[in-house]
Amino acid sequence: MLTTPIASRAATLLICRVFDTATPPIRALVVPAGSLFRDTGRSDDPLAAFTGDAWSLRLETVGDTVIPSLRACAKTPVRITSDSSVKSVSANDNRTFVYAGSNLLLDAPEGSEEIFGLTGKILDQAP
Repeated sequence: MLTTPIASRAATLLICRVFDTATPPIRALVVPAGSLFRDTGRSDDPLAAFTGDAWSLRLETVGDTVIPSLRACAKTPVRITSDSSVKSVSANDNRTFVYAGSNLLLDAPEGSEEIFGLTGKILDQAP
């Protein structure tokens, strides 16, 4: 009897770069698979400064994502790889994510300075 591995569900993250309308980016920006995005905490949580819940959730991109030239954002599937008690995220949580590096610590892909300014917002839900 063959068993099929259960695929983890992925959420959709809208990744955005800094976009200046005076000098829009001419090159496409590649966000490699395995890029980590960390939670900056709920933007509407008045107790975040006191409870220390910031940085409680970590997302990892499932595949390579390209933000086309002259565009500010692109959608990408992500999965939760957090070791915290938070194991789900939805658009209603109003969380903001920032780029936090690669999951490949020893063989991290070369990245431009532009990649370090990436932010993200969840568009749907992942359990």
